[in-house]
Amino acid sequence: MESHWQEQHINPAKQASNEAIFRRAMLDLLGRVPTPSEQEAFATNSSPDRFEKAVQQILSGREFSWYFATVLDDMIQGSAAGNERFLGYLRESLREHKGWDTIFREVLIGPWDNEARKPASVFLESRLKDVDLLTTDVTRSFFGVDISCARCHNHPLVQDWKQDHYYGMVAFLVRTGGGKGSVTEKPEGEAKFTRKHGKEQVAPMMFLTGQKIEEPAKPKLPAPNKPPVYSRRAELVKSAMQDKRFLSQAFVNRCWEYLFGRGLVDPVDQIHSGNPASIPAVFDWLADDFAEHGYDIRRLIALMVTSRAYRMDGTSPPGASAPGPEHFAVSRLRPLTPRQYVTSVIIALGDDQYRSTPEQQAAIDKRLTELMPRFDPRTREFQSSSREALFVSNSDAMAKLFDAKENHLLARLKQLPDHRQRVQAAIMALFGRAPTQAETDHLVKWLTAQTDSKAAVDDLVWALIASAEFRFNH
Repeated sequence: MESHWQEQHINPAKQASNEAIFRRAMLDLLGRVPTPSEQEAFATNSSPDRFEKAVQQILSGREFSWYFATVLDDMIQGSAAGNERFLGYLRESLREHKGWDTIFREVLIGPWDNEARKPASVFLESRLKDVDLLTTDVTRSFFGVDISCARCHNHPLVQDWKQDHYYGMVAFLVRTGGGKGSVTEKPEGEAKFTRKHGKEQVAPMMFLTGQKIEEPAKPKLPAPNKPPVYSRRAELVKSAMQDKRFLSQAFVNRCWEYLFGRGLVDPVDQIHSGNPASIPAVFDWLADDFAEHGYDIRRLIALMVTSRAYRMDGTSPPGASAPGPEHFAVSRLRPLTPRQYVTSVIIALGDDQYRSTPEQQAAIDKRLTELMPRFDPRTREFQSSSREALFVSNSDAMAKLFDAKENHLLARLKQLPDHRQRVQAAIMALFGRAPTQAETDHLVKWLTAQTDSKAAVDDLVWALIASAEFRFNH
């Protein structure tokens, strides 16, 4: 990164505050803001490598597996994300420290021989009726390429992708069948297509590299009710693992996009020679390192999160022109996902006793099911809708979260002796930082002017939760 910035004559942003970086990482890796206790533990740690240690602690905890499985679910399933069985499989896979290559293999070919691995077949199950959808989703999710435009003709914009590539990938998957909760592979079946102004022809299995795979002349037929002795999907997995480039690069790029708001190759499903990475040396090194270290997901995430690029402030140095987003020299403002936003509201308003136990996580997931659909999804050009704003301001469901019971944030604030302490505690709990002097003076003056001090504290917290600083990761 340093070499790239120097070559491009870019003056990168300074490092963000420790509090900002900690909040950023907590949101990205656990899907929520830190609790007051966690903020205090981090702030009082005087170790020079306290952030690196905090990241390792986060990655080694059960809560990371619980949350980050939802990130992987979105990466793999796209619009079909949310299946509880598949999500459970991903959570267990992360807890067991499975490599990305193992997850890829189990999703496409199993074995689905026990209750822990059987849900991995959900990806195929949901696409059994449409081999074109299956082909497109496999190549997008696992290889970072979109070859759908090469279905009817050679890709009009990308020279890399021809009809041969599209139907070569279809040939790996065309025999996939099943139903009623099972996935099978037929012993016979071909991918056929017609070239423009040509005759119908049978497509051989061909990976994205152009490597063709020949099927045995007379593959053995399976015994009744047994999987085929020869599996074309297994050949696809084998081809992908022999040429690690696509599998490794695609995952690295999607993780980078998740953490930085933009992929090193952008868009993330357009990895091809005509769309090179904006910083090729970083992209290639991360992809090679990922494959060389057993597709270790935690190691990859730790490398990215502890990098200088991740710790950048969100503003350019004084007098410096703002660099393009492809240079990652300034931290990108990213809206929270509905899951991150709702979870953070629940945690921030809570009693500071959250320890991510299975019972606590299950209770939060129950609330998420009700609340998440009411919030706007994360988009690159995000604009909060009036529907979301009205829901936050007027809904009974949000009002329930403000019910100040026992050690709830609102109850704790109201017990403090003066408005200055209330302002400081509220901003620390919700923004993860101390208020500026100007913020403190302004809000204390406002609170003092209110006739109902308890209602004013409610309004203060509500305003902070509805603010851009809380709604975004920065």
